[in-house]
Amino acid sequence: MQVKGYFRNVKEADKELLFTWANDAETRRQSFSSAPITWDEHTAWFARTQADTDSPHWILMVCDEERGDAQPAGVLRLTRDQDGAAYRISYSIAPAWRGHGLGSLLLTLAKRWTAALCFTCTELYGEVKAENIASVRCFEKAGYEKAAGGTGSAAGGNPEILRFRADVPRKSLIYFRADANAQVGYGHLMRCLTIADACEGRGLNPVFVTADEESQGTIAARGFPCLTLNTDHRNMESELGKLPALLADGAPVVLDSYHVTKHYVETLKENGHRVAWMDDLKEQEYPVDMLINYNVYAKQLDYPMDRDTGSGVHPVGKRDGRCTYLLGPGYAPVRPSFRREDAGVRETLGTVLVTTGGSDPYGAGVWFAKLFAERLPDAKILVVCGPYAKGKDELYRLAEQNGNIEVVEGCSDLSSLMHESDLAVAAAGSTLYELCAAGLPGVLYYLADNQRMGAEAFARETGVVNLGDIRAESFPTEADAQLTAVLAHLTAAPERKKLADAMHALVDGNGAGRIAEALAKLVFTHET
Repeated sequence: MQVKGYFRNVKEADKELLFTWANDAETRRQSFSSAPITWDEHTAWFARTQADTDSPHWILMVCDEERGDAQPAGVLRLTRDQDGAAYRISYSIAPAWRGHGLGSLLLTLAKRWTAALCFTCTELYGEVKAENIASVRCFEKAGYEKAAGGTGSAAGGNPEILRFRADVPRKSLIYFRADANAQVGYGHLMRCLTIADACEGRGLNPVFVTADEESQGTIAARGFPCLTLNTDHRNMESELGKLPALLADGAPVVLDSYHVTKHYVETLKENGHRVAWMDDLKEQEYPVDMLINYNVYAKQLDYPMDRDTGSGVHPVGKRDGRCTYLLGPGYAPVRPSFRREDAGVRETLGTVLVTTGGSDPYGAGVWFAKLFAERLPDAKILVVCGPYAKGKDELYRLAEQNGNIEVVEGCSDLSSLMHESDLAVAAAGSTLYELCAAGLPGVLYYLADNQRMGAEAFARETGVVNLGDIRAESFPTEADAQLTAVLAHLTAAPERKKLADAMHALVDGNGAGRIAEALAKLVFTHET
């Protein structure tokens, strides 16, 4: 069984669970002190560890395939040596999770998360009984070296105790500054997570930085450390007093926010960081080292770049040096799970997918569900309900009244739904690029001013129908008429195939890898 885990901080609510784990028979047998631990002893120890801010104390969370949610599966505590540079590892795996390779996973994550969150630590080490073959193998599999002579220090050089060590890999760090909450939505964060996955596959070590804790669970579940600033995401300059101290020296930073300012970028660069910026509208120009705009209309914007190669990657002179431009839908950061080379279509239009983003502020889910249920009474209508969706209760009531409507919640990857659908409706945001990569014909609308250009460009380049601005008073009447015509047209499989091919030709799904290759040059240029 392959699992992907992450750490979260130990909380007061974990006190009893840790007591149970600590007194497990196998845990006590392999500990240096095998005597049972009393509740009073545990309570005093727990209070000390919670008060010790210099010693990270984390719960390992992994996905339970049967339950579908994250479950606590182990614990890790790092204790600083007197010199402050090396941290000693103490860990255990929950009895129910043994035998799944989680020991090596925990020890591997320890290096990455310590590199991101604990700058005073340069070395990790652990000591284990030589007879504890399982733990010995975990250290070895996770890339820890056996110390010279193979003996541990805690027992005065006792050959029955082995010591393993590893340097904290602070090289190849790259930071992603993005937010996701009820006001922002999840688009910025999700595209950064996709790029981060591609960066990790190229030897980089991504770390996320957020203003608040609302998206921390989503980030951690993807396996990435997250630094939370506890600031207002709308006032990014307010975080400059604390952010530079949290970043590794010289590590590049990817910015993905509409609240970036010139002063913010200049401060990062003055502190030695190379900066990449996810731009969408070209409303501002910043002294960045890399600019990424994968929108369909990006190459038509008036960026100050050379246009001799036509590739969308153009190094040009800037005030602070050279800037690389990554422009056009070839850089759309779509997750690999969406990519489908053979965009075949089924003969019958049997399933319609309705996506409305994270918050659905204008009730698009309910409106489209009603309309498709009426127009396609024999089709299944899948309505994806985001974490901050308004009108969720009304949507569930509608599903109870209409047997062909199904509400989907808690879905972080829509690829499987797209692959089983025959037609989709989506706002002109990141989901539209995923539809293209999946080869799923769609209909679009927009719900924000910054989506209008994208909606118009997609319609122009692919022939997909643009229903317009859902905020407009005329939208219900005009969109209803347009959808009636669209459905009459796209019930035919050849027409859906033609649209699917046009969309897939525009976005092939390899954009995240192309961005990661370019970001790797920023990282490795810094390190050399």
